[in-house]
Amino acid sequence: MNSANRIITVLLVALFAGCSTVRDQMAEAKKTPQQKFAQALNEPLHRLESKGATLAARVVDVNSGEVLYEENPDTAVIPASNGKLAISATALDIFGAGHTFKTYLVYDVPTGNLWVIGTGDPGIGDPKLAEAHKRTPTSVFDDWSAALKRRGLTNIKGNLYYWDGAFDRELVHPNWKKDFLVDWYAAPVSGLNFNDNCIDVTATASEPGQPAKLTVVPPNTVATIKNETVTGGEGAPEVTRAADEPVFTFKGGVKDKVKFESKPITDPGEFFANALRTHLKDQGINITGETLRAETLPFGPTGPMYERIVATHETSIVDILKRINKNSQNMFAEAMSKAMGREMMFRQNQSVPGSWALGEEAAKKFLWANRINAGSFVAVDGSGLARENRVTARLISDLMVLMNRHRHAKVWKESLAVGGVDGTIGKRLKDIPGAVMAKTGYIGGVRSLSGYVKNKNGKLYAFSFIYNNIDGSVKPYEELQDDAMRVLYYWPEKPATAPAPAEDPTTVPVIEPATAPATP
Repeated sequence: MNSANRIITVLLVALFAGCSTVRDQMAEAKKTPQQKFAQALNEPLHRLESKGATLAARVVDVNSGEVLYEENPDTAVIPASNGKLAISATALDIFGAGHTFKTYLVYDVPTGNLWVIGTGDPGIGDPKLAEAHKRTPTSVFDDWSAALKRRGLTNIKGNLYYWDGAFDRELVHPNWKKDFLVDWYAAPVSGLNFNDNCIDVTATASEPGQPAKLTVVPPNTVATIKNETVTGGEGAPEVTRAADEPVFTFKGGVKDKVKFESKPITDPGEFFANALRTHLKDQGINITGETLRAETLPFGPTGPMYERIVATHETSIVDILKRINKNSQNMFAEAMSKAMGREMMFRQNQSVPGSWALGEEAAKKFLWANRINAGSFVAVDGSGLARENRVTARLISDLMVLMNRHRHAKVWKESLAVGGVDGTIGKRLKDIPGAVMAKTGYIGGVRSLSGYVKNKNGKLYAFSFIYNNIDGSVKPYEELQDDAMRVLYYWPEKPATAPAPAEDPTTVPVIEPATAPATP
C-alpha cells in the first residue's frame, strides 16, 4: 500500500470512529433520566454478575413515590436479617412508640409465695441496654432486693414461682440448624428472658499452671461450668457448650484476662428464676421453698393484681427496636414476633401464648392492611435466621416508604443502623457518614441491605438490595452494596472520589451481631 492509500485508510478509520462516537453520544443523550439512573446503579450492582449470584433490587423516591430502579422486584428471596424489618415495623405499629414490656415481682401474702411474671420482654438484663442506662445486667435484681427489704420480706416462707407462659414452649425454632443452637445468635426465647439468655464469662489469671479464675454473669446454678483453662498455658482460649444442655467447657491458656464469647442457656425461664434466687440469697433474702415453673397464673390474664406487686421492670419498645435494627439482635426479634402475635389475639379476646406462627400472621395482616403485597412473604421466625423466610424487594422498599410517613416514623428511622456512625454499618460508608440508614442481613449465601439514603441534593430514597446464591465470601457483595449507596448519595453526579480499596475479603470477618456464620 502506497503512502496515499495509507493516508486515505487512516482518514476513513478516523471518520468512521468519529461517526461511532457521535452516534454513541446521541444515543446517550436520548436516554431518559431513569435509564441513566439504572445504568449508574447497574455498574456496581452487577460488577460480579459472572459469579452467578442473583439480585433482587428496587429503589423508590420516597417523596414522589416514583420507582427509579428495579430488578426482580417480585422474586421471593431469602432476606436474612432484612426479615427483621417487617417484624419490627409491625411491632411498632401494634404496640406504639410509648409501649413498655413489663416484668413483675409479686408477693402473694396468703400463700407466702414469691412470683416472677414475664410478658416476653427481651431486654431485661441485656448488657448493651444496661450500659446505655448506666446500669449493669443485674441492676434489676438489686432493685428487686431493695424493694423486698423495704417491705420487710427477707425470709420468703413459700416457693419461688416463675411464669413464662406469655409465649409458647417452642424455645428454639425447629428450622434452625442444630449446630447454631450452641451459639449466642440462636439463643432460645421465652416469656421470661435475661441477659440475652446467655452467660458471660471472664477468666482471670491465677497461679502459673493453675486453672484461671472464672467469673460468671449472671451468677447462677443452672449452668454447669467445666474449667479446663491453664494460667500461662498454651492454646487459644475457647468455650464450648454441650448440644442439648447448659454444660459449658472453658479451655486454653490465660495470660492475664480473657472475656469469652457469650453462650446460650437452654431454658430461659428457669435461668431467670435461678439467677434471681442466687442474687437474692447474696443480698440476704432467703427463700424456703422450691423454684417452680407455673403452668397457669392465679391472677387475671392482663397481669397480676396490683396490690400484690412488689416491683416492676420495664423496657421500652424504642430500646428494643434499636437492638433489633441497629445491632441485629436475633433473640429480641424472636420475642417481638411472638409478642405481637399474642397481642393480635388478645385484641380478638383470646388469651393465648405468643408463637412464631401468630407473629407471621400479625405481620401479614399489617402489610396487607397498608396495601403492601404480602403474597410471597414468609416469616417462619422473627430474626431471619431460618432459610425458609422470604421477602421481595418490592415488599421491603414499599415498607420503607410506608414507615417514612408512619405516625412513629421518627422512632422507626432512629432504630436503623447509620452508615459510618453506628450499628452494623457503623464501620462502612465512612466517606458519606450519616447518609445511609439501613438494616443489614447475612447468612450463608445471602447478603442484604435495605433502608434509606439521604441524597446530597435533598432527595430521600428507599432501597432494597438483596443478593442470594452467593458462592463463597459475601464480603465482595457488601462492597457492591456500598458502591450503590454512593451512587444514590451523589446522583446525578458521580461519587466525588473513589473509595479506598477494600481489605482482602479472605481476612475480613463478615459475622455481624445477631447473624449466623455462613453455612457450609
